[in-house]
Amino acid sequence: MGFVLDDDLVEVTNAEFKRYYKGDMVLNEGDCSEWFYYLKQGELSVSNLTEKGKELLQHKVKSGHFFAEPAVLLGEPFPGNVEVCSDKVEIVRIKRDSLIDYLKSHPEKLFEFTLSVARKSIKKSQLLKQIVLFNPEDRILLQLRDYKRDYGKTTDKVMVEMTRKEISHMTGLRIETVIRAIKKMEKEGKLEIVNGKIFI
Repeated sequence: MGFVLDDDLVEVTNAEFKRYYKGDMVLNEGDCSEWFYYLKQGELSVSNLTEKGKELLQHKVKSGHFFAEPAVLLGEPFPGNVEVCSDKVEIVRIKRDSLIDYLKSHPEKLFEFTLSVARKSIKKSQLLKQIVLFNPEDRILLQLRDYKRDYGKTTDKVMVEMTRKEISHMTGLRIETVIRAIKKMEKEGKLEIVNGKIFI
């Protein structure tokens, strides 16, 4: 569960509401900001470009989560690009100092915020481990299992709403490798493909 942005926090911190549309860049790699960003509605992708111009999709941001908060906390440049990938998004912006003051005076919210940052840190470590140590099938399977877990499912089958290209970007694998690996995993019974859609 993500950090809950309640009405009291929004009011006390004088938060601002912004709307963006598909393809809009919310943040660019290297930018610095005095604002915290919370995704109220919609979906965002966080990515980097390699030196060769290839996009590496770090993760997707779902509704009900902060994004880029470590950089804002530390006053550092953003390590990636944040782009709108749903039709539109609604984002809440909160001044850095206002949110920090609020969290200091509300220890239970500070703990909740800290947990959300810790969860994100663990996911980043797991992603790095996948890229360095695992074979293509394992890397893809872990991404698909993370996707399933993000939707709160553990036993029911879930349709994966990601294209082969997005999986390629998230795992750092060539799209041809992703396609071959998914076909292999289907034969091994690790996932199902129905009308081109992946189910896990």
